[in-house]
Amino acid sequence: MKLKAISVEQLALETEKTVNEARRQPIIVRAAGKTSLILRPLVDDETAEELLLQNRSFRDSIRAGRRRRAAGKGISLAEARRRLKA
Repeated sequence: MKLKAISVEQLALETEKTVNEARRQPIIVRAAGKTSLILRPLVDDETAEELLLQNRSFRDSIRAGRRRRAAGKGISLAEARRRLKA
């Protein structure tokens, strides 16, 4: 599949149209003739996971939770759901 490529200037002029198109197929955005980024939807589990793992505070909270669980201080799924509803 050949991906559509647009310039940064075209993206600026047609942002809404480009975002809607990118929901159907990835779009390459070029700046100064070089590929700068690829627009694609966040429905891909790997992409969402990658974004979450790049967030340091998110990674730190996962590590802290694992330490609490290893120390026997974890909570049940039912308790977590109860706390999140509050």
